[in-house]
Amino acid sequence: MATKPKPAILPRDLRDPTGVDTLERRAMRDFNVRIKKVAKAYRSALDEIPAEPVVNRRYQFRLDTYLLRTLLARLDAIVAEILLEGGDENIWLFDRYVEVAATRGTAQVFASLSQQSAAYRGGRISLQEILRSDPHRRRMALLSARVAEEMKGVVGDVKSNMTRVLTEGIGRGLNPREVAKNLTAQAGIETRRAHRVARTEITTALRRAKWDEASDAEQDYGLQTKELHLSALSPTTRATHAARHGKLFTRDQVQDWWSQNGNAVNCKCTTVSVMVDDEGKPVVPSIIQRAKQAKTNMEKRGYAWSDTE
Repeated sequence: MATKPKPAILPRDLRDPTGVDTLERRAMRDFNVRIKKVAKAYRSALDEIPAEPVVNRRYQFRLDTYLLRTLLARLDAIVAEILLEGGDENIWLFDRYVEVAATRGTAQVFASLSQQSAAYRGGRISLQEILRSDPHRRRMALLSARVAEEMKGVVGDVKSNMTRVLTEGIGRGLNPREVAKNLTAQAGIETRRAHRVARTEITTALRRAKWDEASDAEQDYGLQTKELHLSALSPTTRATHAARHGKLFTRDQVQDWWSQNGNAVNCKCTTVSVMVDDEGKPVVPSIIQRAKQAKTNMEKRGYAWSDTE
């Protein structure tokens, strides 16, 4: 007698469909600490510059070009040391957060496909086997390089913006206390930008790991799968994201969608690989109904996206 097929595994909590919300929050707290250190370094540098009040509530800062260049060079080194900890090969954001998310993504699809496919279950000995495989290692190396480059961009922006606030304040002869206040305010802006980087990189790594393993499974075991889109359906969910909830797409379609119009930025959506038949319909149709029912339940809360189809 044929064994009844089992459905894909849906997230336990659709308010956090990726399952990495806690990981993202830890990464953001890490950024908070680091950028506070950066701001402190800039304020300390400001304190080193002698200043005295002059007319019209202005201040004169006694420094020459050499002193300013030396000061800024030291600040550049401090910012790099704080935000690029670990270096290109083992940068902290990848090592502590992004790689963890990628591993979770691989684990999620491993568990789900093992439940749906006997061929996959019999062929994939263990999750550790996948994580030790050469294809997985190569993907992690590429991901690590990507995160390192992204962080270099963050460092460049932080240096540029914080230096601009410092030198503009000095050039305008502002009260040193006001310059320090402006530096703190700019650090807040940089922190919010860094939060966006953390959320985007972590969730993107998780999704990519899931797609990669699902693609490998199709190639190795002849599986046919599509991606079931799951949105967090929270008050801040974009209507275009909520509209995709409970629908099936090919991997090319989901990858194209996330690459356009900033869809990946601050996005909490995920997908689940679902076994389909030759017509592209789910082998276990109830999985779609469960996802759509979750959206129907959330629509009753009257969020802004709830009138979308």
